Amino acid sequence: PPRPPLSNHALIPGIVLNLLLIWVICHRTPVHMKSYAVLLFNFAVFDLLTCVASLFACQKTIFSGFSLTYIFHGPCKYVAPWLCYFCHCFVCHAMAHSQWILLISFIYRWRILVDEAPGVKSMSMIVAGFYSMSFVVFLFYYLDMGASDELKQIMYDLHPQYHYEDTDIWGNLTVSGNTTIFTISSMTAIIYMTVTCVPIYFLIHWFRNQTLSILASSACSMSETTKASHAKLILALSIQATIPLFWLLASFIFTLAEFGVISGPIPENMTFRLMDCIPSSSPLVAFIFIAPYREGLLRLISKTGIYKKATENRVSSTVEPTTQATTQSTQQYRSNGRNDMRAMA
Repeated sequence: PPRPPLSNHALIPGIVLNLLLIWVICHRTPVHMKSYAVLLFNFAVFDLLTCVASLFACQKTIFSGFSLTYIFHGPCKYVAPWLCYFCHCFVCHAMAHSQWILLISFIYRWRILVDEAPGVKSMSMIVAGFYSMSFVVFLFYYLDMGASDELKQIMYDLHPQYHYEDTDIWGNLTVSGNTTIFTISSMTAIIYMTVTCVPIYFLIHWFRNQTLSILASSACSMSETTKASHAKLILALSIQATIPLFWLLASFIFTLAEFGVISGPIPENMTFRLMDCIPSSSPLVAFIFIAPYREGLLRLISKTGIYKKATENRVSSTVEPTTQATTQSTQQYRSNGRNDMRAMA
């Protein structure tokens, strides 16, 4: 029987990193970052659960006409096909939800430069509102699960060259999915999880460019220290804007394979392997570019003896001197937002 893809082992570091990120968010978030931390906490929780569900499912897509057929090699196969399909649906809806949260995070960074930062309650309501869309799609998609035996027969008929019915080659395969994509539930889920990523990605870049434009226009009135902080922020924004490319590419490959434009084992395996990169890489961006969390992680590691801080160095970029050239009224009005931006260094 086939072994699980090697890429699934990369999900284990993703689980560890997201657990660490949740810990530092809960214990090391400065007061002025509380509202933005709502987004980061949402990212970390869903990325953690996505890593666990994906590792538990270890799925491979078998493009069988207009059916959605998945073979599961993970531990879920020892329980039941419905659990494997539940993990599949959870992974898809969680990653789609994460793209919306990433868009909100870019809108947030733009807004704090032009207006005051929203409060924790407002951010929580925004996140809950966007998740409600993903949750409804998740329910519809899960309730449209097809019969395992019927899906196996479809797979046998459309892929006779692979001899999936031969248990000597493949063992007892655990198969689940949808018998047809042409139901309201499945089609809605497919559109929500593939088509929407394109406008989301363009909006992310639009708000990123707007943020960079504002930073560039105000750079002349900033201190050298603040300019350095914003230079790191620009790098962080650029790197974070590339994360949705994994989802965009996976959706593109899935769409081409589903409609028969491409075929073979590469697109069958690539779709979810690309998606696995997202929840594992997201916490790295937070640890590298958000100073309070980077400091918190290093302090946590230093307690284990693996890493020792050279000195009690307080010269951190968490809170840096404010720009003296900015007027008093502007400083008071946007102080929370600028503190959020300076923490990204």
